Amino acid sequence: MKKWICCLSAAGAICASGQAEKTYDVHAVVDLSHSFTFYADGRFAKQYLGTHRSVMNWNALYNFDLSNANLMVLLDCDSRLTYTDKDVAYIKKFLEDGGGVALFVSSPACKQAELARQFGAVYEEGATAPLKPAAALGVDTVEGRASIRLNADEKLQWTPLVTDADGAVVAGMRKVGKGRLMVAPRGFSGSRPDASDPINAAWLAPVLERLAQGKAIDKSKPFNGRGLTDADNVEEHDEFTLYYSDYLKPYAQAMLGITRRTKPFIEKRMGVPLSAGMGTKVGLLATGGGGFSGGTLIGLAVWWGGFPEQEDGMIEFITHESVHSWVLPFPEVWNEPIATYVGNLVMIDMGHEAEALKRIADCIARARRHDPDMNRYDLSGKSTRAGVEPLTGGAANDVHWGKTFWIFEELRKEKPDFMATYFQLKRQHAQPDAIKKYTLDTTVTLLSKAMGRDLFPWFRELGFDVDASRSEITAGQ
Repeated sequence: MKKWICCLSAAGAICASGQAEKTYDVHAVVDLSHSFTFYADGRFAKQYLGTHRSVMNWNALYNFDLSNANLMVLLDCDSRLTYTDKDVAYIKKFLEDGGGVALFVSSPACKQAELARQFGAVYEEGATAPLKPAAALGVDTVEGRASIRLNADEKLQWTPLVTDADGAVVAGMRKVGKGRLMVAPRGFSGSRPDASDPINAAWLAPVLERLAQGKAIDKSKPFNGRGLTDADNVEEHDEFTLYYSDYLKPYAQAMLGITRRTKPFIEKRMGVPLSAGMGTKVGLLATGGGGFSGGTLIGLAVWWGGFPEQEDGMIEFITHESVHSWVLPFPEVWNEPIATYVGNLVMIDMGHEAEALKRIADCIARARRHDPDMNRYDLSGKSTRAGVEPLTGGAANDVHWGKTFWIFEELRKEKPDFMATYFQLKRQHAQPDAIKKYTLDTTVTLLSKAMGRDLFPWFRELGFDVDASRSEITAGQ
């Protein structure tokens, strides 16, 4: 026991024997199937796995080919899912064959804690500061948050990695078959989607390498992940292909139904059909907290806004992600706000007018706190007014969204279908073979054509530096 702990040193190069430690290569799979987060989508690997090979799993864990993997990273499981019996058996087999598993636990009541109990790791509240790293880790302090500690069976021989002020194990490692399991609080690793918080990397990275040492891998053979479209379930529909994991089967038909119902309302508001090839793939994500659009592929969070019990938030969300594909080949200068604004309009069309108008009004109100007369700042939070300091952070974001919403509402009062006319003009004139960039100057040109009057003076009054002469599209086109 003592000999291998020495090899966990952050210096990591010399064991007790004085011999140079062998460098072990890692083939790691990071699981997104039980809970999708943008952090797990490559960011964890960037922070802690360095040059080692890391892939992601977006589908049922028990269907992933682990034959050439030696490390499994389990960061989270959504409260609406669980690790199935097949999952648990698969993880146990991987450990028995020599694989390493890094299991992160956020609280005693979470699904990760339920899984940890399958391996004798019973977490409870009550870790007391200060936390102390094991001497073999080669660091003086532990970063991050942890209020949980193990109520562990001593017969299982947990090797402490981090203890609390009372000596209780907070993060530990133990043998399971030929492999090793590490359990640690989720707060010991980063969480920011921009991968700017590699906390504890000095000791966590070597521990992860150690976990993987019990299983041989063949570096000459491919080691690939299972992406969203490598799905357990693939359904071909007239409008798109639907992809989802076995875990999300109970939600698939409800998601299919709301997506189908929403699409014609989006098309009416946008005035044009989707561009060729866009939005032809829809994948379901095990989360209520975010999605994405890659043009062709749209990823949808299955529990967004309390769905399926509540549908209004899901209507806005589906519209938002769809509009990101609809506006291509040129994204909008107000790309995020316009997607949500159209989502609010579609909510109105689908019977949720009161909630939609409240969301629009609340967004505008946040902008008015910084720009009461809507004439001080452009969408970046900068001002062309002398003596007016630029906005940053949340204030700039409030103006970016709220002022966009206000502009659209002012135009909608005058011409209710202006948005559809604008996108018809954009589809006609803003093509890659016609223009190189899609700027605010070009945007205002097309908005002017949609409204039937010159909007450049108005936009300049609102604090925008716009000039018709800079637009690649002229008013006469």
